[in-house]
Amino acid sequence: MSEKWRLTMKEKDIFKLVRYGFAIVQSIITLLFLYFLVKLNVLPQKYFFLAVGVLIVLCVLNVFLQFKKILGIIMMVIGIIISIGLGIACVYIAKTTEVMNKTAGADEQIDKMIVYVLADDEANSLGDASDYTYGILDTRGREATDKTVEEINKTINKEIATKEYEDFFTMIDALYSGEVKSIILNEAYIDVIIETEGYEDFKDKVKELLMTEVKSKLEWYEQDDDSSIKLNSDVFTLYISGIDTYGSVAKTSRSDVNIIAVVNTKTKQILLVSTPRDYYVPLSISNGVKDKLTHAGIYGINCSKDTLSMIYDLDIQYYFRLNFDGFIKIIDKLGGVTVHSDYAFTTKHYNVNIKVGENRLNGEQALGFARERYAFADGDRQRGRDQMEVIKAVINEMASSKMLYNYTDIMDAISDGFQTSMPKDMIQSLVKMQINDMKKWNVLSYSVDGTGSSSSTYSIPQIDNLWVMIPDESTIEHSKELIQQVIDGKVISE
Repeated sequence: MSEKWRLTMKEKDIFKLVRYGFAIVQSIITLLFLYFLVKLNVLPQKYFFLAVGVLIVLCVLNVFLQFKKILGIIMMVIGIIISIGLGIACVYIAKTTEVMNKTAGADEQIDKMIVYVLADDEANSLGDASDYTYGILDTRGREATDKTVEEINKTINKEIATKEYEDFFTMIDALYSGEVKSIILNEAYIDVIIETEGYEDFKDKVKELLMTEVKSKLEWYEQDDDSSIKLNSDVFTLYISGIDTYGSVAKTSRSDVNIIAVVNTKTKQILLVSTPRDYYVPLSISNGVKDKLTHAGIYGINCSKDTLSMIYDLDIQYYFRLNFDGFIKIIDKLGGVTVHSDYAFTTKHYNVNIKVGENRLNGEQALGFARERYAFADGDRQRGRDQMEVIKAVINEMASSKMLYNYTDIMDAISDGFQTSMPKDMIQSLVKMQINDMKKWNVLSYSVDGTGSSSSTYSIPQIDNLWVMIPDESTIEHSKELIQQVIDGKVISE
């Protein structure tokens, strides 16, 4: 009898130790959760201290109630459930912090620089071309070019001869004619080149001797005192750019999506102003010579931002940029999106058949839908509307339970395909503000308009029949009025 009693007591002691062990585990996971929550820094103080108080009380109760058999068992079960929930929350918060650290405060631009010779040239390495004269651009992207020349000189232990050209088509013609035997070209220019009549076979006529990445810093936080539209402390401006490229989101490329967001945090108003990619305007670097807005991106995102600033007389403070890779990955991780189409058509990219009404699309199909313009009489105008439709569809999917099921994968896709110059602490402040008041945002969108025409451009001066869109100045002026109203705190609804 005594042996049986001692065994029972041992079992009780072991069970009690297990219960205390779970209570200690709950306390450790609680402290870990609070640590991650502090690092994320998006919870307003009143909610943070409330969370701290509740979680500490639960931990203390779990420890002290272990003296009570029934209540102790109940608290152990509750503690296990809380620990599992907090453990999952720790993973989500840690991933969110990692993505925020990676994507916020971006100040870097990547230029992929390529050394080309003719396809039938006997040179197969930089050493073989050490005595060649290299064609380079005189002003455009000169910093990246000079760094590439330095790398070549260091590689071959010799200073190469260079010859300057005003534009990349003249430089390519010089390569074709034998005036120079090699050229240094930014990869961002390639799509513009091969889409130009007479240069479609450029890639077939040349071969690469070197491809190198040149990284440079971007300056984004200087206010423009000359801007006619003045901001105030309640307002910030954001340039949303969708770049025409795969790979690194920091890579220089054409911008197919050009939206300015004017955000009034006091009145909870956001104005999205969309500008067509083919808008025919002076670029910030072109000394008054007009070009398509999309071409500004090949000279760096600063050029796109500054060009839009010139159009709207507005200081644009930050940028938010996404590329094709990120776009496709996020939608695929969400399991697709449902978009509404006003027209039935087949997309040029990915050959997707779109029907009138609701369409369920995967990442590539949604990209084809968002990029299409040739199927519409309205061209780029309709594409802008479809891009906004896709953005709304993504927001709807991210607001659903699917976001929780695949959260870490979705956040990984965001970190690879998105980038913003907005500082991390500003993003944290905006999230805190939203959690604190939970007020709805009034989002208004407006697209400026224009008429189709043909002309030469700054980037392609040799051809005078490129399709461009001549701005409708009345729509630009109306957009300025809307921007001013948002800044002034007026509620707009059109």
